[in-house]
Amino acid sequence: MLGNQTSEEKNNENTLQTNNKARNKKIALIIGILFALGLIIIPRVWAKFNKKEVVCLNNQTQIYEKYKDAVVLVKHTYALQISIKGSEPFQIAVDDSSLGEKTISGTGFFVSEDGKIVTNHHVAEPWKYTESKDEDFSDLKDHIASILPDSIDKKDYKTYLESHWNDYYNEEGEGDYSEEEAIAENNAPVANVDSSSVNSEVNDLITDNKTEEKAITSQITYTNLEDIEILPKTVEISVALHGSKDDWLQCKVFKIADGDEVDVAVLQLTSESLPASVSDIVDLDDAVKDDSSIKPGTNAILIGYPMGLQLANTRRGIKVQVYEGQINKESDGVSVQYNVTSTHGASGSPVFNECGQLIAINYAGYDEAQGYNFGIVAKHAMSLME
Repeated sequence: MLGNQTSEEKNNENTLQTNNKARNKKIALIIGILFALGLIIIPRVWAKFNKKEVVCLNNQTQIYEKYKDAVVLVKHTYALQISIKGSEPFQIAVDDSSLGEKTISGTGFFVSEDGKIVTNHHVAEPWKYTESKDEDFSDLKDHIASILPDSIDKKDYKTYLESHWNDYYNEEGEGDYSEEEAIAENNAPVANVDSSSVNSEVNDLITDNKTEEKAITSQITYTNLEDIEILPKTVEISVALHGSKDDWLQCKVFKIADGDEVDVAVLQLTSESLPASVSDIVDLDDAVKDDSSIKPGTNAILIGYPMGLQLANTRRGIKVQVYEGQINKESDGVSVQYNVTSTHGASGSPVFNECGQLIAINYAGYDEAQGYNFGIVAKHAMSLME
């Protein structure tokens, strides 16, 4: 009887412990969920009800002085890379301009303490705008497929292609002789001999050798076109600060807007920290969110690097430039038009209103005439950073 009571007490105690453990897990789970929600919601609520009052700057000079150090010159070098049968992509160094490295310049501006930089999509991925959308690099693939034997080991692709690249042109030229060259070849003496029989034997040997070479070549299986992939890829993205002297800070692509219409991207310094010389970032919380409030006739100030290094280089290092104009046309929800001076290299420049608030990211214009330039309205950069 006593034994039964003891066993029952133990069972009750075990059940109680099990229930307590389950309850503790539920409590811990609820606390965890509430904590996670708090991390997301509380900062947003705090930001909503504790917005900083926008301090309006008085003129173009004050805007320039405040943001000149936050605006950077972007240099992006990219090249075509080759992958065969799923190999690691590689780049080859040959005398072919289509495979050479290309470098473009643009502008960007710091928007966060961890080194994030807003710029254009076409600065972050220039090949999507410079190359034809239908480009499949078929000529290059044909070139590779005609000189690369299928038996070559993956680790030897690069060295083989580099050493045999010009074989393609030699093969293409076979048999393309002028009439004069053909006559000269037929009449040329094969050897310095007197005997016609020896001369005939030498000619037969040469013919046999050529036939044998062609037979061997015809037995080689070359790489299939379907096994060749060619893609443009970044070699290096770096930025230079206002006042620096050929000092380039390495970057990576952080985020790119979806689709082709919104030409905005975010880069980030690989150090993930803001340079010490940058005291004022372009605060997106102060940007003009309602693009319908950007009215024609109001001032627009652009800070950037038109013409890239060509204009930026001075005896005192790299210097950013400032240009002023007016809004010419109302926003269409994606872009706004202004007559601020702009050209290649100024892509990604911040455009401010007369108060110093960001209104747009410069992205396009007409080469034929100045005064017709466009910027992506600031709200798209803001949504990309959320």
